[in-house]
Amino acid sequence: MNEIQSLEATAYANRQLLYFWAFGDLHYRANEQWHTIHSRRMAPMFLDIDSLWVDEGFPAFSVSPGDIVDTGAPENYKLAKMDLGAQLGRVPLYPGIGNHEYHPENKEDIIHTAREFCKAWEKPVRYTWMAGDVTCIMLDHPNPYRPGQRREDPHVIFSQETLAFLDTALIEQPQQPAIIFAHCPLHDTVLDRDPDRNLDDDSLDPFFFIENSQDVRAILANHNNAKLYISGHTHSGWGSPQLVFTETLGNHPVTHLNLMSPWYTGRHRGPRISTDRTTLEYHPDDPDVLVSFALYIYRHQALIRLRDHRTRQWLTQWTAPFH
Repeated sequence: MNEIQSLEATAYANRQLLYFWAFGDLHYRANEQWHTIHSRRMAPMFLDIDSLWVDEGFPAFSVSPGDIVDTGAPENYKLAKMDLGAQLGRVPLYPGIGNHEYHPENKEDIIHTAREFCKAWEKPVRYTWMAGDVTCIMLDHPNPYRPGQRREDPHVIFSQETLAFLDTALIEQPQQPAIIFAHCPLHDTVLDRDPDRNLDDDSLDPFFFIENSQDVRAILANHNNAKLYISGHTHSGWGSPQLVFTETLGNHPVTHLNLMSPWYTGRHRGPRISTDRTTLEYHPDDPDVLVSFALYIYRHQALIRLRDHRTRQWLTQWTAPFH
């Protein structure tokens, strides 16, 4: 290889393929007390990303893989779409479905459906899109309610349709790096900050990991273009082990990213009914961070940056290898 070819190869490897922004579980709800606390909580995040995007450039898109609404009631979708449309402006949002999209609003309400999610966002529950030279794959979350029951099933299992969809999507663009988005993490990825005190829900707890993770990993192992698996669901706290976790599947690395949540982090934190059951109170985590993630995709790696919007500072960054 001559000098010119070497420079061209270096430029090719260093060329940024994609820049996007990812939000963990947002939990919009049109309830007056909830919305008052929620909008106050989210305001610093939206102010920070607005100024940041003006200064540093707008991402190609934003994404939030599930639990965008706290329950599947139509008024919550309406609020989420209106607020996110106003806050994100020209940056498109790719939504995913989580377990909360199925939740009833109250004891009198129905259990909601994936069809309602599709109607609200004008998206199927599973879909793909191309962002430049990168394949993006959104997976669905299974309905957590069994027929005739109003208690959530603790078993989270991807359907055969979802597994087949993932496999087909990875086959279609084998030369392009692929990013998989799903609400629930795979087993044994993000962990608890303190298992003795059970500070966090994590990927070892039933209901907080995909039970047929081995089937997902087998698919990812068969496709060298599978690079990132990005999920939420656990509301993991800052400092949780393996928020970003790289493992080798087949003969290539796959990196898992857990998006935490700007609404609240930590088990039994966030909004709680007061002891007299008259008001909603917010219980912050320790440390209480207000975070989301910026991702920069290159040919041979991804740069993952974690932003604390309250302090308007980058907390840390990770490099996810692609080879």
